[in-house]
Amino acid sequence: MKLFSKKRQVIPEMTRGEAMACKPVKNRDIDETRMENGLVMLSYPLRLKPLFADVAKRFGMWKDGAPPIKRLELDEMGTLVWNMIDGKNSVRMIAERFALKYKVLPREAEVATASFLRDLGKRGLIAFSGKQSRQN
Repeated sequence: MKLFSKKRQVIPEMTRGEAMACKPVKNRDIDETRMENGLVMLSYPLRLKPLFADVAKRFGMWKDGAPPIKRLELDEMGTLVWNMIDGKNSVRMIAERFALKYKVLPREAEVATASFLRDLGKRGLIAFSGKQSRQN
């Protein structure tokens, strides 16, 4: 028996339909720069776990007490998806537009779009609204 094991919170799985109905929303703390070629460059603070952030601050690894800034340059496809993130368009709508623009099968567009949005979510660049709460 582990004395200090952390209990994991069980989060109910969403159905594919529920996930596709979610509406991504941009993080307001992200700096968005339009480059000359029309692509988007995102700048955002590096997120560290609290323990590592405390160590970094104590040893002066951050200038001015602020975390380092990371940059993410989006390609043409990423820019298209990023431009559609407005809190009104669902993942499904974004995937449909992606499929039309790049002439790919709807399922391929859904997988690519969902994967990209999941990555943006893990980085803290977007959140999702419109998730259905499940009653047990």
